[in-house]
Amino acid sequence: MAIDFTKNATHAVAFPSKVASAMGQYGHVINFKLLANADNGVLGTKGDYVSFDQYKRVEVADNKVEGVIREINNSEGGSYVEFTKLDGQIFFVYNTPKSPYPEAELRDEALFYNANGDVTQGMELHLGDVVSLSDAAFTGTPAEGKTVKYSAGKYVVQP
Repeated sequence: MAIDFTKNATHAVAFPSKVASAMGQYGHVINFKLLANADNGVLGTKGDYVSFDQYKRVEVADNKVEGVIREINNSEGGSYVEFTKLDGQIFFVYNTPKSPYPEAELRDEALFYNANGDVTQGMELHLGDVVSLSDAAFTGTPAEGKTVKYSAGKYVVQP
């Protein structure tokens, strides 16, 4: 992962709270070679094969993924989204943020992103999986019970 030293940088903070493939229950965990900078929590599909267990990440098309915000301001500092529609094999992109710096202000997860060329984990999603997302992952204001649709790297809160 890369760290953004830009003043007031805010990248999405995400965590696979209840993703079956991440817990070894079922589904695949693959590695994506990123073709552009991407925050944790973006979604992807398998693109071209790169090397053993590495594929290029392809952005998920609009209207392929929906979810429901189940809880806001959760214990992980974000909002829980439960996936209710997954059209195809969709993967949750996540790398554990690790800061090499001892200063607390440089360990803020909102400073971290996955850089172009990085290799990240892709955890296969299934209906009912739950992820935690910070406000920076959303377009619109998260509220309990609201539907979200994934579009162009953001979870768009529906009216």
